[in-house]
Amino acid sequence: NNDGITASFYWSHAATTTNFDVVWGLQAVAISNDDPIGTAYGSVQDVTDTGGTTNDLYITSSTSTITIAGTPATADEVFFRVYRNATSGGDTLAIDARLMGVAVFYTVTTLDDA
Repeated sequence: NNDGITASFYWSHAATTTNFDVVWGLQAVAISNDDPIGTAYGSVQDVTDTGGTTNDLYITSSTSTITIAGTPATADEVFFRVYRNATSGGDTLAIDARLMGVAVFYTVTTLDDA
């Protein structure tokens, strides 16, 4: 419906004994035909999750609503920027976090694939 989206992140980490918090972020931009690809991304939304057990799968809660920049329209290409915000004070995991996937949630109000 060309509206905002939310996302959850699937991740894991290797061995560590303390400090398990990781901050993941996502932002997006919609590009129409003949639009410049270098358009600025929309607002970023972060979510913090806590790991703990080595090599377990962790799934974050959903982000707050992410506004897609570029005035989304039917048949636009949407580009995403996914990142770990390791410089955030809330990110305390001192080793690499392994991102395995991102689930993007959006609302469909009309069943039309145009």
